[in-house]
Amino acid sequence: MTDRIAIIRNPNAGRQNGPFIAKVAKRLSRAGYPVEILDTQAPGHATEIARDLAEGDKADLIIAAGGDGTIREVATGLKDHKLPVGIIPGGTANVLARELGYLPHGRRSSRHVVHALMAKNVIDLYPFSVTLGGESHLGFCWLGAGFDAAVLSRVSPKLKAVIGRLAFVPATFRTLFATHKGPDIAWRTARGKKDAGGEGTCRWLIAANIQRYAGPFILTRRTAVGEPGLACLMMTGRGLFARILDQLMLALGRLDRRAEPLALELGTTLWLGAADVPLQLDGDYLGEGEAEVTPLATPIRFRTGHLDRRNRIKP
Repeated sequence: MTDRIAIIRNPNAGRQNGPFIAKVAKRLSRAGYPVEILDTQAPGHATEIARDLAEGDKADLIIAAGGDGTIREVATGLKDHKLPVGIIPGGTANVLARELGYLPHGRRSSRHVVHALMAKNVIDLYPFSVTLGGESHLGFCWLGAGFDAAVLSRVSPKLKAVIGRLAFVPATFRTLFATHKGPDIAWRTARGKKDAGGEGTCRWLIAANIQRYAGPFILTRRTAVGEPGLACLMMTGRGLFARILDQLMLALGRLDRRAEPLALELGTTLWLGAADVPLQLDGDYLGEGEAEVTPLATPIRFRTGHLDRRNRIKP
């Protein structure tokens, strides 16, 4: 039986993605798959669409066409269902798409994406929950507190729509020269009600669920996609030069050697932040406050883009 495919598209993600998404959809249609494209209208709409499709048995495969935020919204709508999530990379950084093999050598290929979606290889990705201000979110890539969240808060959406990832350059410089004003980030962990866990402070914290960060960069090798739990990196250095060195180590793929690491396993909860600490989730700015972070034991299924020769079907 041929899969019914629904593509949930964020028309505002990335630049010039409409033709690429249409090309993938056309290839799938030519291969005999019934394809429907549904556009999101506002933040959170992708979650509603995905949930409606799953509950109404209207699709066999739901594809998120957009960036990491769109993927997170679609997957959130499927967290209580067994339908797999496919990906058409259409964002600015496409971090999760890179991690799952949809951008071989960092380049987009409609043929490769179609091969991946048709091959039906799946991986279980274990999300984590983030509670901030009484509202709960699912995370799939990482939670950042401090420096990177402050950068996101300074990125101009209009400039990002025009020049893409280059919009992060002026925001990064502004944040670097204001880094001395940033607050200390208090954190503590607990396993159940009896274990007191650990506690401390840092200047920048990243709780990572995958290895990549902000596109092609390797953040840490202390975690792996498909494994439950998070790798928490605490950067304790203060001031401008400490943050510059962090960026250099990130570019070299060695930030987890510089940071103080902490493994957040299943059953363990991390509390971090305060009223003036900025937070970001999977590349989206969340706001300021104290967050509660918990790895989850129930996975969400994703179609993976990692293929071998047997998977290379000619669509």
